[in-house]
Amino acid sequence: MYKRQAWLAEHLDELPGSGIIYTLTVAAAEEVTAFLRQRGHTVSSYTGKTENADRQQAEEDLLANKVKALVATSALGMGFDKPDLGFVVHLGSPSSPIAYYQQVGRAGRGVEHAEVLLLPGKEDEAIWKYFASLAFPSEELVRRTLDLLAQAEKPLSLPALEPLVELRRSRLETMLKVLDVDGAVRRVKGGWISTGQPWTYDAERYAWVARQRETEQQAMRAYASTTDCRMEFLQRQLDDEAAKPCGRCDNCTGPRFVADTSEEALDAARVDLGRAGVEVEPRRMWPTGLPAIGVDLKGRIPAGEQAASGRALGRLSDIGWGNRLRPLLAPQAPDGPVPDDVAKAVVSVLADWAKGPGGWASGTSDAQPRPVGVVTVASRTRPALIHSLGARIAEVGRLPLLGAIEYTGDAHPSSRSNSAQRLKALDGALTVPPALASALADAQGPVLLVDDYTETGWTLAVAARMLRRSGAQGVLPLVLALQG
Repeated sequence: MYKRQAWLAEHLDELPGSGIIYTLTVAAAEEVTAFLRQRGHTVSSYTGKTENADRQQAEEDLLANKVKALVATSALGMGFDKPDLGFVVHLGSPSSPIAYYQQVGRAGRGVEHAEVLLLPGKEDEAIWKYFASLAFPSEELVRRTLDLLAQAEKPLSLPALEPLVELRRSRLETMLKVLDVDGAVRRVKGGWISTGQPWTYDAERYAWVARQRETEQQAMRAYASTTDCRMEFLQRQLDDEAAKPCGRCDNCTGPRFVADTSEEALDAARVDLGRAGVEVEPRRMWPTGLPAIGVDLKGRIPAGEQAASGRALGRLSDIGWGNRLRPLLAPQAPDGPVPDDVAKAVVSVLADWAKGPGGWASGTSDAQPRPVGVVTVASRTRPALIHSLGARIAEVGRLPLLGAIEYTGDAHPSSRSNSAQRLKALDGALTVPPALASALADAQGPVLLVDDYTETGWTLAVAARMLRRSGAQGVLPLVLALQG
């Protein structure tokens, strides 16, 4: 990835006018924006997380050519119109030829010359797979939702329904909207109700959608590797009977840009993408509706039971460390000791954390106490990885490895689709062994809590609560990866 980022930074000014640089994830958009600004380019990010006022300002700046580019996700959609848009660059390949065609079609409508470039990356496939996992839920989950609504005496809001169904709120709402269109449910004041109308799970349609998605992904792989006219390829994907060679793409006329990039730009990109460390925000509130599913937790997590702000080496969706961490943490990856390069990077994250604002080595008045020990979270899938990571951190930091939070019996809760269901699975599944509890009582200070990755943050929250209740004076989470 660093080669593509370096090339873009070095050649961006050669592209005509102002334009759009599309990325596949919010994290990538923010990272690329920061790097290009560091290299002297006037760019802004535009994603689903961008505040509405900032989005509007970014659009206005691009329309007025006050920025060279917006680094955007697909959040910059069909409503944006700039006839003199000079270029569209994709830093990562969209999964659909139609989406790609629509996005590149924004360039050059009101100018004689525009450029369109596709710079695919090896992380693209993993990102496609993630978004594909957000497809329409299984029939079992849909039926459960319909039964809950039918049995309810009053409308159920999303916060009330979410703890009862293994779906995150965004997917739950999307599903309800589909069921609304199908006539099975209706949105009313106070939430959602069942209409009582019969509803059929169209498994054939959903399977067709999955097959169609795979076909589109294969088409994008073929587009990137074809030696034929690229525009003709795209037109045939859109069933254009008039498709013919365009005479303008790189396969028709030859490349218009050299792939060469200076060593200085490559080094800068390598350093930027190699920079380790992402903040892990702690959970401060229990999700709503836990008592309804038998978990006696609600409201704000008491300050004395919370984890502190933590750190991750990187995000799995990153275009930097994500590419290194994804194969290491893949479901079928073999277990083994933490690799040296990963361990060294974790140590650098710890060093930056310690010297940063409020860090135990910062020397400021608000500096937190130095950790007095290391605790790991037991794992049945990666025991060697996590234990060796904890041991390496303890060795480098000259800290005792106090022990591990264990799973009770055969309990090892798998990931759940929403916060409430995840906490239900964790309820009673973890335990602090007596030896660890004794060590915590004697430690007299905060501990580093080490795990492989965090997705929802609830395992860290539950483990921190248990450690605090066992005598830890603070819990600082440290994980290899942040999912998302």
